[in-house]
Amino acid sequence: MEKMEKKACANCFISFEDRFINDTGDCVICDEHGKKWANKNYREAKKELTGIFHHYKKRNKDKKYDCIVAFSGGKDSTYALYLAKEVYGMRPLAVTGDNGLLTPWALKNMKTIADKLEVDHFIPGNDKEELQSLYRAYFKKTQNFCEICYLTISKALGRAALEHDVPLLITGFAFKVDSSHFRADNRYCFEDAFVNIVKDTIPEEVYSSYLTKDIRAKEPFHLLHLFDYVNHVEKDIYEVLENELDWDSRNKNDKHSDCLFHDMVGYLRWVNNDFTSLALMGPAALLRDGQISKDRFDQMLANEKERFGNVDRKQLEDFLEYFDVDESFLGKNMDKPVLAEPILHGDSFTPIVEAKKDPTVSEGQLLEMLINIIKPEVQRDGGDIGLVSFQDKHLKIKLSGACRGCMIADQVMIRYLEYLVRKYISDDIIIENTKELVQ
Repeated sequence: MEKMEKKACANCFISFEDRFINDTGDCVICDEHGKKWANKNYREAKKELTGIFHHYKKRNKDKKYDCIVAFSGGKDSTYALYLAKEVYGMRPLAVTGDNGLLTPWALKNMKTIADKLEVDHFIPGNDKEELQSLYRAYFKKTQNFCEICYLTISKALGRAALEHDVPLLITGFAFKVDSSHFRADNRYCFEDAFVNIVKDTIPEEVYSSYLTKDIRAKEPFHLLHLFDYVNHVEKDIYEVLENELDWDSRNKNDKHSDCLFHDMVGYLRWVNNDFTSLALMGPAALLRDGQISKDRFDQMLANEKERFGNVDRKQLEDFLEYFDVDESFLGKNMDKPVLAEPILHGDSFTPIVEAKKDPTVSEGQLLEMLINIIKPEVQRDGGDIGLVSFQDKHLKIKLSGACRGCMIADQVMIRYLEYLVRKYISDDIIIENTKELVQ
């Protein structure tokens, strides 16, 4: 495979393709981090969070639970559960998506934490053979498998929310220290893309049972990423988990050690000579956020490369057997599957380019034009998007329909909107996906 020319980011030192490096030498991830997180007012954010929690405490005062926390047994979901219960006084139901790949370490930690915090814990089961068939069908066309886990989480959260009438769904996903999605130059509905990939080999009655799009379109869930409001500082998190909750920290340096095949994500990139993915695993994220030194970053990155380059042979063999592929497939240069036929093309945004030439047209008007241009494509997929407000370079939008409550809307839809805003309007606008309270 031909090796792509790459350039090191001046800030996080990870190498990226030229298109991901801006004029100042920073990668798009560092650039976005500086805009959105470096000067975030967490004091005001916590006030907003307190108001949200107060609303749902009052709404569900006569019910057993007032929120649901997505719980994997890893550090972030465990800390999110701790904050909801012990710091904010919520009555959470901990819910785990049965992805078929949970490790004994994660299951043990979940039992310990649920008992320690005295919270109920729900793991709805899935048919293991059907789930494996989905993994295999998806992996053989994409060389990816983490997306199936998203489906199991969404399915579990939606089922629990409906059963207990609890619209507030809390995750421990931390965008501030996550590097897993570049600024995207396209958008797609994840569930529609999943169907397009597996429908030729998997019966509809199997794959449709993992879809929650229609439920989200009808039910007003409030999906809240807790670390949008609470600063994510690893040393503080570990101090609570290890000293107060008896959390087993043996695997704390592994971002996804709750998954049986957690090392394979890095190994799949390693065999394709793509070390950019190591930014996903933690070191670059912590460096750009100022949580570690450059020396510590170099040490952590070296450890990651060694670990992925020398992946445990037993895990590799189990992985190949589970996904029914041979080792040569892992280094195969895959054609990208068609996710969805776009309505929008480059010339769709010509009206914005022309309008921007007029000095009397404001950025707010340009943003409104942009939202109206992309709206038909979002509506086609069962969702909708609207402009809430634009003030002091801060754009607030609202997703509704099937996009509301979607587990990856902030990764896909918001990153796509960031790309369009930076390309056609301004490079210094902060974008926020607002979430309405469910009455």
